[in-house]
Amino acid sequence: MIKDYRILLFIGLLGMVLLGLAIRKGFDEDYIRYQKAYYEALGEDFPGPVVKQVNVKTPSSMLVDRCQSCHIGAANPEARDFEMPLTAHPPIVPGASEDPHDFNKIGCAVCHDGSSRDLDEHLAHGEAHGWIAPLVSGKIAQANCVRCHAMESGHLAGAEQFEKGRELFLEKACWGCHTVAGVSTSSQAPELSNAGGKFTFDYLYESIVHPKANDANSKMPEFDWVHDHETVVALATYLKGLQETKLRSEETAPIGYIKPKADEVRIQEASVDAGRALFAGVPYEGSINRGGCVNCHAFRNDEGQLAGGHIGPELTWSIRNRGKDYVRDHIVNAREHVADSIMPTFKDYNDAELDSLVMFLSSFDYKLASDSKAQLLYDTYCISCHGEDLDGRGVISDMLDPLPRDFSRHQFVSAYEERFKHSILNGVAGTAMPAWKNTLSEDDVELLVGFIHEKALENAPDNFRRVEAALPKVGDADRRDWRNKGKVVKAGDVENGGSAFQQYCTSCHGKLANGKGPNAYNLHHPLPRNLLNKAFMNQEGMTDERLYQSILLGVAGTPMPSHDHLSDQTIIDIIAYIRANTEEAE
Repeated sequence: MIKDYRILLFIGLLGMVLLGLAIRKGFDEDYIRYQKAYYEALGEDFPGPVVKQVNVKTPSSMLVDRCQSCHIGAANPEARDFEMPLTAHPPIVPGASEDPHDFNKIGCAVCHDGSSRDLDEHLAHGEAHGWIAPLVSGKIAQANCVRCHAMESGHLAGAEQFEKGRELFLEKACWGCHTVAGVSTSSQAPELSNAGGKFTFDYLYESIVHPKANDANSKMPEFDWVHDHETVVALATYLKGLQETKLRSEETAPIGYIKPKADEVRIQEASVDAGRALFAGVPYEGSINRGGCVNCHAFRNDEGQLAGGHIGPELTWSIRNRGKDYVRDHIVNAREHVADSIMPTFKDYNDAELDSLVMFLSSFDYKLASDSKAQLLYDTYCISCHGEDLDGRGVISDMLDPLPRDFSRHQFVSAYEERFKHSILNGVAGTAMPAWKNTLSEDDVELLVGFIHEKALENAPDNFRRVEAALPKVGDADRRDWRNKGKVVKAGDVENGGSAFQQYCTSCHGKLANGKGPNAYNLHHPLPRNLLNKAFMNQEGMTDERLYQSILLGVAGTPMPSHDHLSDQTIIDIIAYIRANTEEAE
């Protein structure tokens, strides 16, 4: 019994100790220590701790802001020389005789985010793991001016970094892929209209510099300019300012706001100079900046010197190889020509802007001398796509779909060499491979074919050859009728072909036949074909016999295996299904 009392006494004493520690901690909160230091710096007696709270009405709730419990001198000019967090807040509007921002009305979190209800410094600054709105400070806080001020256009004093980011969004052609309400309507990449409402500044910064850091499947390129810290900070500040939740009404805005008026000036008369400005991503005669091709594409001057990005194909020969109509249409909708292109859809250009770009691209006239050697021809015209080692992995190859051909495998070169000359001269429809017949001479093409042949076959065995297989005709005996039952080939059946395709082909080519099957990206280059690519599938050389040979024998030098275990009838049915599926594709 006595032991029981001793246990109760011990528990009681422990509880009193813990209560004392809790009381002591309560008098040693961060904000109390800062308030004591503040009044000591002022030379005044400490009147006792107070939780200073500002309530800001938002469209959905009441924002409780207790930040000035620690930042107690924020609105006191006499505290301008105090250390943080006791110091006065610097003027938000540079040069204003009286700053219109009243911290007693707007608090701090409207501009700086954080967890404004908390009094613990770590929590109040939003440093808790997973907190969506960690503290933003300095110029980055300009992202939140948008909550009260209409900043879609025009100028707002004190928000220069936000405005610089908005200019960069246009200059770097981000608008070509991303939709931002009131700015752009492209849909080839995630919409950013509420980017700042969904993501932290650090997340947005990282996604610009390393697009695959947060999405391993991202097709966003790593641009050269991401190494410029100031550029990325400004752009990320703008993106952080793209928020759907705003305080723009008489009921919710802590202070009044200004909606600046800015008329959008567009190029109205086509010219080479206007096209040059659009290509470079700079305004032209007061026009709003909607260009930036140079971020992805390079071109050569009269001396052959390259300038521009290395993400998309070089454009020095684009008009000569493709023609003006093709290039004009490609700018508006690249996927009309190349089904899997990641080229942005620049459908917002008007006719004068499109014509200006075509005129500028038409001004390129650089060409190698007629007596150039094969290596120089390859290095000038082919290397950026097909690579230094002829393996199809040139500097821009990652951004092309389908990837450029791999000529480093002797099996492919030995089996399909007869196609090379035709492909160089006439291009490969539905891919990034253009027709070079208006740029290269017959002699140039012969030199290139010979160069590829020599490089690819220098270590090839002498006895390699491609098996020949003719397309069976209706009524021919089926190749797999090994029991002599009299089976003959009939016309292809689409329904049966669909069943066979799902059974034998989808792991690589996908259930939709778009080349995106579950095994596709585990294969070595080249990846499976997109069989919905009309331009590629309907080109002159893509005959039923070529499809039959590819299915039966496989494609030499690629991951496409032989399917000689299938009967001729099954292969013919699969071809019928592929043809029907391609025609139905949008």
